[in-house]
Amino acid sequence: MGKLILCSSVIAKQPYCFPMTKTKVYSIEEVCYYIRNNIYMMQEEVFDRAFADWIRGELGMEETADKLDKMRKDHNNLKDIVVTLCCSCDYYTEQEINELITIMDQTQNVPMRGRQKIKADTYLKNGSLERARQEYERILKNPDMINAESEEFGDIYYRLGVALAGMGEYRHGCAAFQKAYEYTEQQRALEACLYCLKLGGMPEEYEKTAAQMGVTREQQTFMDAQYEEALRQSVESRECKTVRRIRRMKEQGDPSYEKLAGELLLQWKTEYRKSMLP
Repeated sequence: MGKLILCSSVIAKQPYCFPMTKTKVYSIEEVCYYIRNNIYMMQEEVFDRAFADWIRGELGMEETADKLDKMRKDHNNLKDIVVTLCCSCDYYTEQEINELITIMDQTQNVPMRGRQKIKADTYLKNGSLERARQEYERILKNPDMINAESEEFGDIYYRLGVALAGMGEYRHGCAAFQKAYEYTEQQRALEACLYCLKLGGMPEEYEKTAAQMGVTREQQTFMDAQYEEALRQSVESRECKTVRRIRRMKEQGDPSYEKLAGELLLQWKTEYRKSMLP
């Protein structure tokens, strides 16, 4: 499953393999974890008779299996099935289950690539940048994208660029923003492309790309001013002020600077690990 999961229930001798992703699960807790991490692409046919038989035979959860059989025969919707499974153990809280219900309500009538995009956007919003990158790249490789309009392509490439730039991959971020501009000709994509080159310390490529993209000297002057203003604001951010405070404490011989530095470093490590979690 890719994550250490504490299972207090029965562990199956034979796993169940979800047909959509070929993922094997051995417990009801792993089933719940799988549901949460694939909720945007979950299909009702996943929970067929074979799944209910596995719940009954391998996990010994006869009551839950009987409920699944009845819901399948009564053509209950996916939401009812998911809630039944997640309520059959203590892996998720009531609030987390309600969040799953909200996601299912939002994606009920959305096509597959739309659900994938909601998933990717959620990762991006929550700072899980590596996961967001992976999802946007999967969308772009989806054969269904052949039906997409230029605006949709441009939006996905732009968001991919945001994830890449946030991870410090400025060259790749620039390429994604450039593709976004090719599809939509939006000013924000052009500016983001050039800012990536500035942030990546590539002044020659910045000038070359600006010329290739038809940026006038007046536009470049304006963007440079915006960039400098953003840098000025970043210097006034809380984290920069904390770093300056730690530096002053060290210069003044205050030993408590080590504790503050350690706390800030731990915060950065946590944020980085979250952004890179596969």
